[in-house]
Amino acid sequence: MNKERLSNNCNAFLDEVMNLNDLPGLAIGVSVGGADFIGVRGYRDYSERVPLQKDDVFHCASVSKLFTSSAIMKLAEAGALHLEDRLCELLPELHIADKRFEDIRLWNMLTHTSGLGDVSDYHWYDRETDADSLRRYVYESEEVLNQPMLWAPQESPAEENSRFRYSNIAYEILGQIVAECSGRMPDAKGSLSYENFVGRYLLMPAGMEDSTMKTFERNLNNVAQPYEKKPDRSIGPVEYYPYTRQHAPSSTLTSTAGDLLRWGRAHLTSARGDGPLLKPGTYQTIWCDYATVPNNGEKMGIGWFMREQEVAGKSYQLYGHEGTDDGFRASFWMCSALDMVTVVLSNLSGAPVKRINKKLFHVVAESE
Repeated sequence: MNKERLSNNCNAFLDEVMNLNDLPGLAIGVSVGGADFIGVRGYRDYSERVPLQKDDVFHCASVSKLFTSSAIMKLAEAGALHLEDRLCELLPELHIADKRFEDIRLWNMLTHTSGLGDVSDYHWYDRETDADSLRRYVYESEEVLNQPMLWAPQESPAEENSRFRYSNIAYEILGQIVAECSGRMPDAKGSLSYENFVGRYLLMPAGMEDSTMKTFERNLNNVAQPYEKKPDRSIGPVEYYPYTRQHAPSSTLTSTAGDLLRWGRAHLTSARGDGPLLKPGTYQTIWCDYATVPNNGEKMGIGWFMREQEVAGKSYQLYGHEGTDDGFRASFWMCSALDMVTVVLSNLSGAPVKRINKKLFHVVAESE
């Protein structure tokens, strides 16, 4: 696409979105073919009216799970583990009270079909930042150890692809697996923490220099501040930030719109055989239909959500993830057929970023 036309279309779209939505700040990124666009509106710090900049950092919430699933697939490509491995064999010291957990396979956790429930209290206010935070959560927290299974993982459900339960707990456990298996990589010189593994094998190869899972180490001067709507509909700050480290594998990525475009571009080129992340054959595994998401009909792959979107009578397959946490919303999607990545970030709880991203995709695809 012509870069000038992309810029004009996206800037007009940004103005329209900000006119229609009461948002403290909004950033969008589009990469299509050889053209990129990053645009922002509103404020990094709404309380002090500090304008948002294109390279400002956002908390990306569950978009983090794409990095955890990709880390697992890097280990699988290296032969360090296999998708059919049982959780109880990968982490033999983990003893969940409900013994049905012993039949959970690695792919179950990646596809939210394990039968594990979800986190009930994230304890953001605890602000745990020590290197042992994740291990303690997985091996010692009552929330994990006394987690009742919703079903036996390998029992055939009554309806095909009907078993799906979004589980942040499963992804925290996956992060611990990454840490414990990290020393099995062919070039390993010892074990790495979950965050350091992601940094070495994913963030650095993708060129994501402004991204980290260790939010607590950041200088917060260029980080978008989190806001929420108060009962009177006014915009006010969220109390707890940065977030606690024990939920890094599910939630703590902080990044920029530009870096997330690099992440998407790295996956699209890797799927074609000339990128830095995973092998082309791996994408045939991860972009398969493992379950149906009950509330919206999307399909679940290995860490990736999949949906179809129609533009001008033509249907396109998209792969991506949404992110929701106190004070932030993130939406990240890719379309291989159009060689396109779209990113929408906002520093407001409940911001309609998925709806905005769908419309953004439509605007750009219609202009192709």
